[in-house]
Formats: sequence, structure tokens, C-alpha cells
Amino acid sequence: MPEIDAGLMIYGMLVGIGAGLIGGLLAGIAGIGGGLIYVPLFYAFMPTHNSEGMALFIFASMVAVVATGFFSARAHFRLGHVDSRAVVYLLPGLVIGASLGLWSTLQMPQLWVLLGLASLNAWVAFDYGRQPQVRPAQSHLMHLLSGPIGYVSGLLGIGGGTMLVPLLRRFVHLRQAVGTSAMCGLIMALGSVLLNLTLEPDWLGLLQTEWQFLVAAWAGIVLVLPYASSWSARLHDRVDELLMRVVLKTIFISLSFALLVAALLS
Repeated sequence: MPEIDAGLMIYGMLVGIGAGLIGGLLAGIAGIGGGLIYVPLFYAFMPTHNSEGMALFIFASMVAVVATGFFSARAHFRLGHVDSRAVVYLLPGLVIGASLGLWSTLQMPQLWVLLGLASLNAWVAFDYGRQPQVRPAQSHLMHLLSGPIGYVSGLLGIGGGTMLVPLLRRFVHLRQAVGTSAMCGLIMALGSVLLNLTLEPDWLGLLQTEWQFLVAAWAGIVLVLPYASSWSARLHDRVDELLMRVVLKTIFISLSFALLVAALLS
């Protein structure tokens, strides 16, 4: 049995608490699964000796996205912010696409992952600056886009909210778009993690190198998520939608810039 490193476990717990606080707030406010925060934090703070791309950081993020999605989706479901019909339209393509995307990270260079995250944030910041007209739900459009959205989510280690919320805003109001995105991200991330662990043995070898840090970090994330995501989800019932859009646009612009700098430094 490997020796437990108490210092490493404490370090991982502290990283997880910080990540869970930020990720939970963004999950409740913007409906994202936290991957936009988790991937850069795992990349920056995980004491890994693995130099083979971003696969370990992305897998670690997807596991954290499951926890984030659970608490965020639960909070939004209780507030009536989940459109169950849209969830049914989106899930098959999301789960299959995310599973393939996560598996693809085993061969993906880290530069492209960071650039992809930066580009997504920039596009979402632009989208929040517009006010689309709410239309009746179009199942064919959701079916068509769910697979690509799932693939990009798995490839970048995110919950899909950066793409799902802008899509859903065309058919439901922002509160329902955020809540529905959180529910979809939870099931999508869980399905992709379980399928990859079942079908790809390489994941176990990667996880064994940093399991103590990862277990502690995931525990830290779970410790603070219920409070952070619940509080931020309730903001949607008290804050004007225009103000919320301005706040979200600012957040995504900042994230895009930070990730672009990280990509250049890498």
C-alpha cells in the first residue's frame, strides 16, 4: 500500500476549496460546470510529473464538473429553472460527444486546449452582449448541435455551459437556460467519465500518479460547492437580467485573457 503524504493531501484540499468556491459561484451564476476554472487550476497547481499533454488535468476537471453540476443542478431544479424537454433533446448527443472528446485528450497537445478555452470564453463574452429573441424550442437544432457541443466539452474538460447557455437562450429565458445547462452538464460529465474509465485502461495509469492530490482536491471542491452554487443560483431571482449579462460578459472576457496568456506562456 503506498504511503500517504499528509502535506500533499492538505495542499490538494486547499487547492480544491479555492477551486470549488470559484467554480461553484460561476456554476450558479452562469450555468457552467466549472471546467473553465478547474482545468487552469489543475494545470497550474497539480504537482504532476506527467508531460504528455493535458489529459490528466482535463479528466480531473471532468470529475470535478460532476460534483459542481450536481449541486448547481439541484439548486436550479428546486428553483424551477430546469426545462426538462430541452434536457431530453440534448442529452444523447452530449453524452456521446463528451465521451469521445474526453478520450481524444490522450493525444491532444496542451497549447491547443488552452487556446480552445480562451477562444470559447471570448465568443461567449461577445454573445452575452446581445439580446436574442426567445423562440419556441426547436428540437432539430438541439439534436444537431448537442454532439459537437458534447465533443468540445469533453475535449476541453468543461461542463458545456459556455456553449449550452447561449444556445438555450434562443428558446428559454436566461434563468431556465442556466438551470437547464447545469442539469445537462451534470449528466454529460458523469456519463463521459464512466464510459472512459470503463473502456480506456490508460486513464487508470494516469490517475495513479497523482491520486492523493486529486482525491483531496475533489474533496475540497465538494466541501464548499453546496454553499457557493446555492447562493449564486438564488441571485437569478433577485438580480436584473441585464445586470447579470454585464457581469457574465466581464467574467468571460477576463477568463479569455488569462487563458490566452497561459497558452502563450506554455
